[in-house]
Amino acid sequence: MTSRTARAEGSTPRVLLVDPYIAREDPMERKFVELYPSLGLLTLGAYLREHGVDVSMVDLTFERDTRAIARAIRTFRPDVIGVHTKTLTVPRALEIARQARDAGVFSLAGGPDSASRPQEYLDGGFDAVVPAEGEVATVDLAHRLRDGTPIARTPGVIVRDGPDVVRGPSRPLLADLDQLPLPAWDLVDMEAYLGHWQAETGERRAAVLTSRGCPFDCSWCSKPTFGRTFRQQSPERVLRELVELKRRYRVDYVRFCDDVFGVSRAWLERLLDRMVESELGLRFECLARVDLLKPDLLGRMRSAGLARVYVGVESGSQRMLDAMNRGTKLAQVERTAEALRAAGVRQFWFLMLGYPGETIEDIEATFRLFRRFSPEEYSVSIAVPVPGTRFYDKVKGTLRGRAAPSRKAGGSTLLFEAAYGERLYRWEQARFGLEAALGKARRRFQPRVVEKIGRVADRFHEEVATPLLAGKRSGPRTARPP
Repeated sequence: MTSRTARAEGSTPRVLLVDPYIAREDPMERKFVELYPSLGLLTLGAYLREHGVDVSMVDLTFERDTRAIARAIRTFRPDVIGVHTKTLTVPRALEIARQARDAGVFSLAGGPDSASRPQEYLDGGFDAVVPAEGEVATVDLAHRLRDGTPIARTPGVIVRDGPDVVRGPSRPLLADLDQLPLPAWDLVDMEAYLGHWQAETGERRAAVLTSRGCPFDCSWCSKPTFGRTFRQQSPERVLRELVELKRRYRVDYVRFCDDVFGVSRAWLERLLDRMVESELGLRFECLARVDLLKPDLLGRMRSAGLARVYVGVESGSQRMLDAMNRGTKLAQVERTAEALRAAGVRQFWFLMLGYPGETIEDIEATFRLFRRFSPEEYSVSIAVPVPGTRFYDKVKGTLRGRAAPSRKAGGSTLLFEAAYGERLYRWEQARFGLEAALGKARRRFQPRVVEKIGRVADRFHEEVATPLLAGKRSGPRTARPP
């Protein structure tokens, strides 16, 4: 297979990067304000520049449609259009592939969703998929396309060659993440993001990624790009990025976007020391595991600027945590929640309903845990089977609709035949919402009035909602405890 748009040998190849995410169409964005530019694309863009590739980017985050892509194709005249893929943006990514094909431009899909199911993207119109780390593979592919040389069996690239899907040999992952350049922030409108945050929170917020991969093995988590590998930048390299964000963009709040922050305690302590010594005055948030976030570490994190922690609690049932292969204990959840509250750190809990094997009793255990600690923020999703996970393999014979489900409304739609019908899970999500509202009301109104409302809601749930909604189960009914 060769390029349709080969340039003269020696000319500079051109790559147009595209983030197909449009915030106004994201149902979760209306609930949680979490707008950041794609760090993967910004790092890829910086790497491409360092290796002789001319780069431009279309970021659709604040757009209403995809017309900016057509304009960029006309003005930039790319050799390659590289699209970042995730489950939420599948239809738009395929639309962009069709635009590229109509313009005679080679289209390349990267990111987690296309890595999970590359053939669907090839069937949908993409010319190639990079299923793993993209920097070196994209540079290689761009230069091959410029020269008009065959690209089948390019290391780290999957292409369709006639009727066949041809997977190139695997390419080693980057060994030293410190060698990556700083993200090419100039490729996007950083002021749009920072201004958005400033209007919403009063702070100029930016995102930083210090590592790649995750060494843990939760059964519902898809890791098509990095697998279970884990590599991390040095604390000194991370500090350099923080300093530049402060200097260039007056950033005063940072979100560490790592899958798990602080896998190595020694690494984290060194970074905290550097942040305190630098006197940057940054506040920060991160995603942490309850078995890593030790109470004695929280004081140091707080001193360095920790303001909020995202915690993957998932369930209040140890049986379900074990089924998910979380590797955590309820005692660790409770200890961490208490320590965060004592330290004055905001908690954002991720909770999941509907995982295979979950019963009404397990859901009740999760609800009781939630009521006990009343985290400031939370998300309750219905379990989503993502291709490439053990969870997906377990339920793929009972999927509803397309074989590879999209996330749809951020985990609010039941995509497989679970133990209960979707209406029960929707009701439970609403119930958590009511409990969160009551938790806030307890701090503002007379506790006696709030508790009375809670008791009425509990009685309705136990005597009306649960018997009605749990009656249409696909499996054997489990009696509620007295």
